[in-house]
Amino acid sequence: MNRPATETSSRSRRLPAVDVLIDRVDTCQSELRDLIRRMHTGRWPLYRCLAARTLDGVIYEAVEHLRAAPPRFSVVRWRPDGLGLSWMQCDSSRKALEALRATNGW
Repeated sequence: MNRPATETSSRSRRLPAVDVLIDRVDTCQSELRDLIRRMHTGRWPLYRCLAARTLDGVIYEAVEHLRAAPPRFSVVRWRPDGLGLSWMQCDSSRKALEALRATNGW
């Protein structure tokens, strides 16, 4: 049976781990925070965060693509200066986490 429309799951209320790394005062990072939230939450999220880190104001995140064909894992680089995002595909979640740890500002 379907759940009532007013009920929300705890999963949809949870914020991605990247949200903690973002400066809420900075306007550029505030816009980036909204974009990241849209990609990770909602009825059909695109990404599931595996781990995240910042390096010189740029956010790097190991993600699982929820609505994609293999390879489903990658390391995403979120640029707060408005230049968008880029990613590097990985074969598995383990390789994505290793690539995140080895990231030095690619």
